[in-house]
Amino acid sequence: MVTDVNALLGHWPFRKIRKNTLEHLRGVHRDNGITGGYVASLNSIFYNDPFEGDEELHELIGGTEYKHVLTVNPTLPGWQRDIEEGLRRFDIRGVRIYPTYHEYDLNGEPVVRLCEELKRNVLPLFVTKRMEDERLDYLMKPQPLSVEALRAFVNSEPDLDIVVLNIRFNEIAEMKAELNKLPRLFVDTCGLKDKVFVLEELLKLIPANKILYGSQHPLYCLKSSFAIVDMVDVAEETKRSIFAENVKRLSK
Repeated sequence: MVTDVNALLGHWPFRKIRKNTLEHLRGVHRDNGITGGYVASLNSIFYNDPFEGDEELHELIGGTEYKHVLTVNPTLPGWQRDIEEGLRRFDIRGVRIYPTYHEYDLNGEPVVRLCEELKRNVLPLFVTKRMEDERLDYLMKPQPLSVEALRAFVNSEPDLDIVVLNIRFNEIAEMKAELNKLPRLFVDTCGLKDKVFVLEELLKLIPANKILYGSQHPLYCLKSSFAIVDMVDVAEETKRSIFAENVKRLSK
């Protein structure tokens, strides 16, 4: 069994996404032996009220094999109510944030309050390092999330399950101390595009139990991200850990 911790459904304003329905997601997952995953709404990133995008997402994935990840902007009023409603109506299994698109400090007071709420409800936090290459965004120019800010944040929240999404090899190398020290900190695989044999090199820096498989479908080619784990020369036990076992350690 394989779980994808970084799947998305919705529209992307920077280019046309042609395979963004639930059936497309199921099809590409089925073709690669993926049995389910954590799904967030692309629309919620850009709506004035992110919760409206999550209502749309629930209409698609409610009652399916997919786990709903709620998009939250902690600088907006009513985000606590959104989490309460998400738990009650959508059975959410995590919260995803976009500090670069929503333009706030990852180490600011709103995020501190959000983390307290997540710990109270035993929900993991998915932190989006980037969506695509920042140079491709032209309608808006989000400021990159620095590794220094990310390191400060994860060190301040050792008791919260945190998954950093779409982080590159060199950035992980800068955070290897935190990834080796903090038992509840994870990274996904979709950003591992820096070099050949990238996973083998990464495993020299951090243990396999800190890595979760994530595709960022439909923005990225799922087959390519899958091959990063599936076609490398590492032990089958290591592949199983990344594909399926490590995700079981998340809060929900």
